[in-house]
Amino acid sequence: MARPRTEQFIAYRVGLIIWRIIFHPLAGFPGPKLYAASYLPFLTQNMLKGTLAKDMASIHEKYGPMVRISPNRLAIDGSIAWPQIFARRPHQAEFDKVPAFYGTEKRVGLLPSFREDHRRQRRALAHAFSESALTQQEGYIKNYVDLLMKRLGEHAQAGRAVDIVRWYNYLTFDIIGDLAFGDPFYSLEKSDYHPWVALIFSSIKGGSKYLFLRQYPLFRPSLYFLIGSDDIKNKNENEELAKIKMEKRLALGVNARQDFFTYILRNDKEGKGITHEENILNARALIVAGSETTATAMSGLTFQLTHNPEIYDLLAKEIRSAFNSEEEINMKSTASLQYLHACMEEILRIYPPAAETPPRVSPGDVVNGRFIPKGTVVTVYQWATTHSPRNFTDPELFKPERFLPASHPLYDKRYQNDNKAASKPFSARTS
Repeated sequence: MARPRTEQFIAYRVGLIIWRIIFHPLAGFPGPKLYAASYLPFLTQNMLKGTLAKDMASIHEKYGPMVRISPNRLAIDGSIAWPQIFARRPHQAEFDKVPAFYGTEKRVGLLPSFREDHRRQRRALAHAFSESALTQQEGYIKNYVDLLMKRLGEHAQAGRAVDIVRWYNYLTFDIIGDLAFGDPFYSLEKSDYHPWVALIFSSIKGGSKYLFLRQYPLFRPSLYFLIGSDDIKNKNENEELAKIKMEKRLALGVNARQDFFTYILRNDKEGKGITHEENILNARALIVAGSETTATAMSGLTFQLTHNPEIYDLLAKEIRSAFNSEEEINMKSTASLQYLHACMEEILRIYPPAAETPPRVSPGDVVNGRFIPKGTVVTVYQWATTHSPRNFTDPELFKPERFLPASHPLYDKRYQNDNKAASKPFSARTS
């Protein structure tokens, strides 16, 4: 009995592979045949190895801007996807979000929610990020920046090298912990990661592995063992710690201190802003979105400035000619530094912190002249988009000049045809 069943299984798998490659609704889209035949190559490269984000640059170069990367998934260059999929579509059906990407089946919280729920939460959160709110919180940020400079100065005087990536993470996690929870992680003070911060890094990997396991429920116990369970356990522990910390902050109420949730709670007088559960989930997202991504960008900028001394000199000249003392430097006074802003735009292009844009599901619509069947998952890989010669001249080079206005003396006409709108390091607003 075992042999016929084995033969039937093999026949089924072979038939399925042939159907996916030749007869599937996405069969007409170009892409690697192995990826079209099975979900496993995509899941392995994207969620276990984490290499697909960079590999997509060469895949797009070979197959074009719309590529089939799994039986039911397309990777689409941002120059096409941003305006046609992720932009507002007032007279067309929306490309829906995929809650499972965020590790949930529910549309609770800002990220997985859609349309009205998303707008409601975004409006409530906007109070915490208004110009007046950020100005009131600027003192907290400055204190942590001063402490960072003090610690780096101590190491410099002692002749000790530092891992600047760690120190930037100390800074950003301390800031976001203070502003989101009213309770910093004290990483700068102790010159080390808070245990929870170390857990967050592991939980990011755990979240990716969790997405992999979701695709194979029947084999989950054995796969759980094979790919390592510690990161997934840390993911669950991180979520529980975030809940406890947020419960503690919410219990303090509106007037405890000036932080993000002061403004969110204060402007929810009618109870129509953000629910208790949404606050907890949004705080968890804020911790990661407001810390590691910023530290990544700062690390990348430091690397490029040290390897491009002529750019460093231009940036230093702009900053030093604009201020007479450190006390003059603040969020408002730096807003007019065009070369500094060009450097930040360029570093987010060359090192986009978010490797993959949260995917969407097609309602059954035409994109770039091609019909995408209903239920097809579509996504954008930032690195591939911003390193494509279709979108940027000299895409591998760090050239802040490409983001300067034409009126700036350092503007370079070589980059006038760059598709700057293709660089959206944190995805695009859709609602």
